[in-house]
Amino acid sequence: IQVFQLSRDCIGFSVPGMRSCMSNHSMQRRHEGLSLKSSKTLGPVLKHIIFFITLTFGLLSKADKPIYDKLLVDMFNSEGSLPSSREVVGLAVGERHWYHHEIVRYLDALAQSSPRMLALGEHARSYGGRPLVTYAISSERNLNRLDAIEAARAGLINPVVDTDLDDQPAVMHLMYGIHGNEPSASNITPLVAYYLNATKDPDIAEQLDKVVIILNPILNPDGHDRFANWTNNHAGLNPSTDPNDREHREPGPTGRTNYYWFDLNRDWLPHQHPESQGRLKVFHRWKPNVQLDFHEMGRNSTYFFMPGIPGRVNPLTPSINQKLTAKISEYHARAFDRDGASYYTEETFDDFYVGKGSTYPDLFGCVGILFEQASARGVHQETVNGLLTFKTALTNQFRASLSSLEATAALRAELLTYQRDFYAKNRDQGYYLATADDSTRLHQFVRLLRGHEISVDVLTEDVRAEGQFFPANKSIAISLNQPQATYLRSLWERRVEFEEDIFYDVSTWTMPLAFNLTHTTKAVPTAETAAMPPDFLRAATTLAASNIGYLIDWRDSAAPALLYALLEAGAQVKVAKRPLTARVAQGELDFGYGTLFVSAALDQSIPVAAISLLEKAADDGLPVYSVTSSLTPSGIDLGSRDFAPVKKPKVLMLTGAGTSQYATGELWHLLDTRVKMPITMVDTERLSRIDLGEYTHLLLTDELTDESDIYGIGQFVEKGGVLWAQGADTLEWLDKAELADISWRETAAVIRGRELKAAQKDKAPAKKIEALLPDRKTFASAREDAALKLVRGAILEGNVDITHPLGYGYSSNFLPVFRRSSKFMARALNPYSTAIIYSKSPLLSGYMSDENRTLASESASLVVTEKGTGAIVMALDSVAFRAFWWGTQRLLVNAIFFGDLLEEPT
Repeated sequence: IQVFQLSRDCIGFSVPGMRSCMSNHSMQRRHEGLSLKSSKTLGPVLKHIIFFITLTFGLLSKADKPIYDKLLVDMFNSEGSLPSSREVVGLAVGERHWYHHEIVRYLDALAQSSPRMLALGEHARSYGGRPLVTYAISSERNLNRLDAIEAARAGLINPVVDTDLDDQPAVMHLMYGIHGNEPSASNITPLVAYYLNATKDPDIAEQLDKVVIILNPILNPDGHDRFANWTNNHAGLNPSTDPNDREHREPGPTGRTNYYWFDLNRDWLPHQHPESQGRLKVFHRWKPNVQLDFHEMGRNSTYFFMPGIPGRVNPLTPSINQKLTAKISEYHARAFDRDGASYYTEETFDDFYVGKGSTYPDLFGCVGILFEQASARGVHQETVNGLLTFKTALTNQFRASLSSLEATAALRAELLTYQRDFYAKNRDQGYYLATADDSTRLHQFVRLLRGHEISVDVLTEDVRAEGQFFPANKSIAISLNQPQATYLRSLWERRVEFEEDIFYDVSTWTMPLAFNLTHTTKAVPTAETAAMPPDFLRAATTLAASNIGYLIDWRDSAAPALLYALLEAGAQVKVAKRPLTARVAQGELDFGYGTLFVSAALDQSIPVAAISLLEKAADDGLPVYSVTSSLTPSGIDLGSRDFAPVKKPKVLMLTGAGTSQYATGELWHLLDTRVKMPITMVDTERLSRIDLGEYTHLLLTDELTDESDIYGIGQFVEKGGVLWAQGADTLEWLDKAELADISWRETAAVIRGRELKAAQKDKAPAKKIEALLPDRKTFASAREDAALKLVRGAILEGNVDITHPLGYGYSSNFLPVFRRSSKFMARALNPYSTAIIYSKSPLLSGYMSDENRTLASESASLVVTEKGTGAIVMALDSVAFRAFWWGTQRLLVNAIFFGDLLEEPT
């Protein structure tokens, strides 16, 4: 009783379990709710008394005893020089969900106090202004020679450098919390860091001498804090275990996503966001041998670690990678078996998409490992396995962190050899790529490649390959004779046949198609090249003054932001509905559909602010031209009625309940960060209270349920508004609500099912009904059969009408479109209104069943319907998919700026 009272007086209880007061520096574990403090004054006797009483009263489960015992002994053997989390942030680990700044503050304090830990500084800053930081944890000997170790890492991937592996440590990249509402990941990092710095365990000391840990504690700080704020404010003094409780039902946008509601674990490949761009810099700076990615999953699971489903490994991943993954998993299995903790492997998750954190490293001579812990989300939840607590989740993540260190140390030599051998290749081939009409899009593609340490050069001789012409000094070449050739191949690859036809994520991601760039599809012999200058295809120019006006080439992806800024500045801007050849300061140049003309309004001059914007754009290398005559050598003159005025748009987008945070986030990010245009976001339940007449455009990405919304949206369009409706569910809702008339293509099974229902209703003979019944199948195959019918991410060949206002800015009818739906619609009744139609054999890359390929053939992707004085744009596919589908994002932009031109000609 005195011992219990002593612990209560020193620290108290915050969750079921005991906290013992043992010294001035703490080690907190949410699993038992303990804040352990080592002390030379209380001594080993009190340790054994407390441990004995804890066991006697059953405050720790059997599975926790070995970890608890080990940690307790280690804490008593530590020096007592490290600050406790209570001293730094006033919290024990697991006492509540920590915020980003609290975790960073505590890790900084540890780094300042321990010879085993070094702060490496900030590598990125989130959209929300939060710093992303990393730390190195290793032996004091390794940290003292960290610069030399980093230099040796670069030598490992260079086949001509003979690096001595005997004295080189392996590098392990510990990554936590890329999904902010998977809280046991980031919340365990203070404990992992404390333990590795405080422990006197000789085994750990030996492991740290063989391994340098790069600790990345919070990969998604904006989402992390969004979720922490939710759960900390809804748990109550007596948290509910009911999964239906508000604490466990976080509304969208959830903490899983970043500031703009993107899943950052799908952004390794395109790295469109600052968090990902900084993360890649860390990865390529340290070139880890093992990369660990900690997550959570549904509450009714247990714990998962790699390997995943054996048949769903990316074909470019070396077989030895999976062998090493299996070897590492044996260490996890022993640790979990020793403590009686449940887990599973080789199910559910795969290693196919090379744009997520556990698969990306596999194509860089590294071994990526995914961890998935059943999530309590808040404090605790009832599950099919019993009561799941946050403390249990923390303990499992802690256990896997330590077993990973043990495995990496034990396999150090094999891991280093694998990495060195992975890069011992030479190839004398490469890819060519060109686009002279959109330097912004090309430079963004080059930025993507360089983020993966892929070198890019400029062709210095003309090349013809695959029936295409790549002009010198206007095309780029990417050689396969470079270290990251394997990943380059994965970015370029087109694949339509697969060993496995079920995918955890998308089945394809061919980057030149995503950016809609002219390119060779296969590797070809390399030609003469030179280094690519920063101003490639966009050299700065001085804009000459003109008393007529200025033309802007709409084909450049930077033009929309310039247009909105000009409209904000009060400039008169018109858009060309026909092509022309114009006389400009550089001579006679051709301009296509969608070309912008900035001129003075009657009896006025162009605003000074607008002139400044045009001058700056020209200085930045954008295609802005001074006009020397309104009379053109060919095409429409500059005073033609085929130059239509462009009005400043005011856009409203529906968000909140019932909408997809991913779909809405993609559109918000596009318009906010690339077009630099503010939009109004309104949650669906408020729509009936909004005066839609104040807006020019309404963006809808999901179906609605309120009857009044149907009338309100109908009236909005009738009175001149433009409705952008995106996605299969949205279009089905429009059809059912009779706001649009859509003809859907049907599978044979759907048609047969309808005939079967009719036959049953008509009391048809049994033989006729039986003839319509599907074949019998095994019960176990149902889930796989359903998955085979899905389109989880394929690239289809679209044919865009470049004369349609939605097609302005495209130079070619060929337009790769990203498809994630198995719904296919017929083209419009009006022959002029199908802006994009798929080709006869549209599959360019990715998995689609034969039945879906047939349905897709010459079906519609984008249709416009005129209604009253407004229009509905029906986009079946995501035009800004994950922010990297640069090739189709202008479709939405065109709908916004050229909405007044959307009509159905007769």
